[in-house]
Amino acid sequence: MAREYDVIIVGAGMVGALTAVLTAQKGLTVALIDKHSGRYTLSTPPAYDARVSAISKLSQQLLEEAGAWQRIAQDRLAPYHKMAVWDGLGDGYVDFDANYQQAGDLGQLVENAVLCDALMKSVHDTRGIDLYFDDSVAAQRHNEAGVEVDLASDRQLHGAVLIAADGANSQLRQQNGFDTIEWDYGHHAIVTTVEIDQPHENTAWQAFGEEGILAFLPLPSVDGKHYVSIVWSVAPTDAEQLVALEEEAFCKRLTYAINRRFTALSITVPRIAIPLRQRHAKQYVQEGLVLIGDAAHTIHPLAGQGANLGFADVSALVPILVKAHQRGEAIGSLKILRRYQRARMLDNIAMSASMEAFKRLFTTQQPIVVQLRNMGMKLCQSSPMIKRQLVAHAAGVR
Repeated sequence: MAREYDVIIVGAGMVGALTAVLTAQKGLTVALIDKHSGRYTLSTPPAYDARVSAISKLSQQLLEEAGAWQRIAQDRLAPYHKMAVWDGLGDGYVDFDANYQQAGDLGQLVENAVLCDALMKSVHDTRGIDLYFDDSVAAQRHNEAGVEVDLASDRQLHGAVLIAADGANSQLRQQNGFDTIEWDYGHHAIVTTVEIDQPHENTAWQAFGEEGILAFLPLPSVDGKHYVSIVWSVAPTDAEQLVALEEEAFCKRLTYAINRRFTALSITVPRIAIPLRQRHAKQYVQEGLVLIGDAAHTIHPLAGQGANLGFADVSALVPILVKAHQRGEAIGSLKILRRYQRARMLDNIAMSASMEAFKRLFTTQQPIVVQLRNMGMKLCQSSPMIKRQLVAHAAGVR
């Protein structure tokens, strides 16, 4: 006999785990399924996790509501108060300061593994969540009563709604025939942690130039030494060459790419090259099934908004499900789930389109385009009103 739940979530990463906690806190029963164990082994600084996320104010509030943010040690958080962006092919420069919105900071940098570990602790401490880890969905059947799920372990579950939070290569999205619009960005992102020669000033530094798109993201200092997480987006052949370089040669190339604003001294964790692909599902919902986070949309990492978009999906979906449940409505019905789609699709498409336009604008080396974008950056730098709007958007306080 199938075990009964209100909500079945596939994927226990950041988005899936947060959805499980916030939904269960409101009294719904939740099954959380993941092919992994749900255990995270955290590194010891300065060997920070190579992958980090920039968490906005709104995302932080959600994580606090779930009881996860409070579990993160302060020495694993790096607030950033400023952003500095410049064009390596010209003299265009823009800096943003949290003081424009009296926001305190623009957000916090946190390692993905640290954030996932904190969320998993909240999952374990929240009543109403059953865990099916080291397991996966073998089959699913949708009917008027909801969805039946057969697990690889031969266990059976039944729920009112199935939530696909299983990432960019979502099996549930593919198995259920969701159409997507997608293309390769023609970039790989090299990520690692780097020791630099001077303080990063709690600033997120970003350079665009002939060496690609490069972000230096602040991490906590250790014993007077200073560290950043880098995201270096370059063509695939360049990425292969950069990953293969000896450490000293790589650091020299990195120093050149950041216009020698810092000297890269060493790397503390192995370099990883991640292929970048834009993807957006044409629909987020079917009867009894809903896509959230990277299962629904992925964007270029240059603005660090991927995690925040996923958390915004959670913020929209959970109240819709809870309210419908309290009213005695079928929470897996298209009528209910389309409310979530209407709430999120336009924002996600707008962010996707803006990131694509931004990437195209700053990767071209055509002289007329370079001249125009430098003029635009100078205009932005001289306009307090534009800066306030951009800071509000970056901090998620608009």
